[in-house]
Amino acid sequence: MNNIIGSDKIRAAIEKRTALITTSSFGEDNPRIFEMMSNRGLTVVMNPYARKLTGDELEMLLEKYRPSGLLAGTEPITSLVMSRAASFLKVISRVGVSVDNIDLAGAESLGIRVFRTAGVLGQAVAELTIGMMLAALRGVTIHDRSVREGKWEKRMGSLLQGKTVGIIGFGDIGRSVGVLAKAFGATICYYDPQGGTAPEWAQMSSMADLLRESDIVSLHASGNDRILTINELRCCKKGVIIVNTARGGLIDERDLCRSLADGQVGFACLDVFEHEPYLGSLRQMENVLLTPHIGSYAREARREMEEAAVRNLCDGLKEVE
Repeated sequence: MNNIIGSDKIRAAIEKRTALITTSSFGEDNPRIFEMMSNRGLTVVMNPYARKLTGDELEMLLEKYRPSGLLAGTEPITSLVMSRAASFLKVISRVGVSVDNIDLAGAESLGIRVFRTAGVLGQAVAELTIGMMLAALRGVTIHDRSVREGKWEKRMGSLLQGKTVGIIGFGDIGRSVGVLAKAFGATICYYDPQGGTAPEWAQMSSMADLLRESDIVSLHASGNDRILTINELRCCKKGVIIVNTARGGLIDERDLCRSLADGQVGFACLDVFEHEPYLGSLRQMENVLLTPHIGSYAREARREMEEAAVRNLCDGLKEVE
């Protein structure tokens, strides 16, 4: 692939730069992204493992290719790893919203610019969240497995209409979930430590009240601090539905297993896990829906996110050159 395309004047003005792409599925459904990068003078190095990198693997790739830019996934990017690459690494552009995996203080002290693709995944994650709620309410996954096993057994489900949906974390994605759930006729309450102004269609709540009153609890908070442990789960309505499309560390997975087994939690829908790929005990439970971190895996959203990440990377490199 020709890394610099255009007139002689443009070619002379563009410096060849190396971008290491660590997110494993980058460009799978958007081949034009590589032409976009080539046109901007970027030499591309792909993640050779086709999975989430470990810290050691990231360090090895940085040392081998010495990129000026990193299009990052969810791998741990520690201060130590960045310090060893600080002579050449200038910009980290996260292909995603969260930067919890990046030591931001370390990056700042080393003069490495960090960007994220805010505002591009709200609809994709929100629609997955609503789909999970509907699947849980109607037992879609349970009925699917039953039919595949040759059984014709009908279980009664419930409507989203009339339910109280409690949203923990009311940023862009949490609000998008609220808008969609409200359209189904649900009542929306939310808890967010950042506060903010409540829209007229949602009720701001304390955490305790939200857990006590909600039929469905959906997590959209930032950070990795535990939000739901056995103590919080015991405060929920019996049979509550728990949905997590935010971050795996927000739920104690062992406590969730116990609560699913004794019926305190009626159903759980998880797209994120503390350790991925997930190999834990929830896989053996019937009243669980598990997906492999596909919140951004809507074709339209994925393309927009990748292109935004490349623009952020190029803009950042331009600023430090």
